[in-house]
Amino acid sequence: MNTLFLFEAGRITKHWPAYLIAFILIGIGGFCGNTFNLTVGEGIYLNSPYTIGFMTGMMSLSIIFIAVIFAVQLLFKDSDSKFDVLLFSFPLSRWTYINGKFSIYFLQTFLSFFLLMAGFLSGQILRTGSEMQSYFNGGYYLYPVLIFGLINCFFVCSFLFFISLTAKKKLLTVVGGLLLYVLYMVILVFSNSPFMAGSLPQSVEIQQFSALADPFGLSSYFFEARTYSVHQKNTSIVYMTGYLLINRLVFLTMAALFLLITYRLFFFHRFQNKK
Repeated sequence: MNTLFLFEAGRITKHWPAYLIAFILIGIGGFCGNTFNLTVGEGIYLNSPYTIGFMTGMMSLSIIFIAVIFAVQLLFKDSDSKFDVLLFSFPLSRWTYINGKFSIYFLQTFLSFFLLMAGFLSGQILRTGSEMQSYFNGGYYLYPVLIFGLINCFFVCSFLFFISLTAKKKLLTVVGGLLLYVLYMVILVFSNSPFMAGSLPQSVEIQQFSALADPFGLSSYFFEARTYSVHQKNTSIVYMTGYLLINRLVFLTMAALFLLITYRLFFFHRFQNKK
């Protein structure tokens, strides 16, 4: 196990704010699951696999803000406290440093989103009414957490990690997160999203483009489910095929490229000289 990863993990778990944040995230997720009434179509239940996937994709936008906060806190902590001078005096390889830092950064961000969705699941379980179907399937919640939460978290963290370790500026890290959010909202307009019901209908070609270009995958999710009947949306997940599969693979590849470029450009002496 990476020594730096274990050190950072131990430092985080020993401080009580980490547990307070976990409690708050579960509470926010529970509130969303128990009170949100965002309908995706007539006759479609709020706890249908299609709606759960849609809500998970929308809530994955929170990964941007979670990742920005953790990036500013975690990735700049050593330089802010001058601890990097001591850290880099040890025989620490560039791979060990980058692997350890990114692993704890990614894990902290993903676990935060996972707790948010765990709260969302709990909130929906406690909910009753005609808009809820009695049947429960945990896979309906786990599947979108993997295709949206895990992959989006990997992409966002890789992008912000790249900016943080190469630009060395907190402001640029924050701006990078905001740019991701703006890019998503622009693409969402062209995806025929239920969330953008007031927007003009788009051609199939534009929907296909947005399905490929959407970094968070919701446009491809809507595109693959466009032919689903109400019954299918209530009983079946949107399988990761076609444009949804291509989109997820594209942004997984981009995330890996960000990490590779970060490894190529990052050097300890540059980090120290630009503090």
